[in-house]
Amino acid sequence: MSEVCGFCGALYWKNEVNSSKKYTKCCHDGEVHLPNLTEAPDLFKELLCSNSQEAKNYRQHIREYNALLAFASMGAEIKAPPGTGPYCFRIHGQIYHMVSLLYSNERNKPGYGQLYIFDSSEASNRRILPSLCNGEVGRFITKHKSIC
Repeated sequence: MSEVCGFCGALYWKNEVNSSKKYTKCCHDGEVHLPNLTEAPDLFKELLCSNSQEAKNYRQHIREYNALLAFASMGAEIKAPPGTGPYCFRIHGQIYHMVSLLYSNERNKPGYGQLYIFDSSEASNRRILPSLCNGEVGRFITKHKSIC
């Protein structure tokens, strides 16, 4: 993220420029005013911007990391909208959440809402996938799971 909105200071990747060579998805040229977000921890900023092997691995598996902390999942038959503009989901005019059974069967690992019936430390242990969460990222998520 090397580009900055001239109005609100939002960060962009170079390819997010519009046809007028402006970055306007954040505040629409200063027309929208939102409160400042709290700053992300340094590790997350590094994982999104760095070229280290760990950062590349994180970006490659970012959806899996997000799913580790999810309560429900969303599924849809996705059809891209015509033309240009921000991407959106249109699912029969309604959002559907797929919620799993309260307990998993013996063949499947617990996931999503099933993890919330355990005490918090047991849920964290079951939620963390060893193949993804080794190293500094795994330790950070385990330590700071309340902000994730």
